[in-house]
Amino acid sequence: MDSKALYKMSYGLYVTGVSTQNGFGGSVVDSLSQISSGDPCRLALGSMNKNYTTESIRQSGEFTVSVLGQDVDPFVIANFGFQSARDQSVHKWDNVKHEVKDGLPVLDGALSYMRLGVEQVIVYDTHTLFIAQVKDAWLGASESVPLLYASYLSTFKDEVFAAFADWKKQNGIA
Repeated sequence: MDSKALYKMSYGLYVTGVSTQNGFGGSVVDSLSQISSGDPCRLALGSMNKNYTTESIRQSGEFTVSVLGQDVDPFVIANFGFQSARDQSVHKWDNVKHEVKDGLPVLDGALSYMRLGVEQVIVYDTHTLFIAQVKDAWLGASESVPLLYASYLSTFKDEVFAAFADWKKQNGIA
């Protein structure tokens, strides 16, 4: 199977927010889809099994999603994608502008935000699928266009790596 064929599918990029034993955590995700528009609206989130965020969603039963726009600071993606809050010295939300809505963090400057409650969990070999009900949703201040995973791969990825390298250097992290 040529896994690059899957890169031709359309995915957005999002940041999840969760409550952990050490405060807040979260990660960058691209496997998010609306699966019903009724009342209640439901989304499906695929989250990597090895991620601390996945473990935290399983424990708490809730999470937020911040929808990233093309105007997102590349460091935001690096911050939530290149380090783990499982390391208790990592506090991702301290590194970015955010606010807390209904007890969970969301990114300032995102296109929109949602708070979700997990209804069903299906564990697969590499990812856990969370079927979640949208409990609340807010529009963000940004008028940008959603950032697609394909755009990240083709034009944005190098900026993300450079932003993380700069941040590590400025903070004396090897």
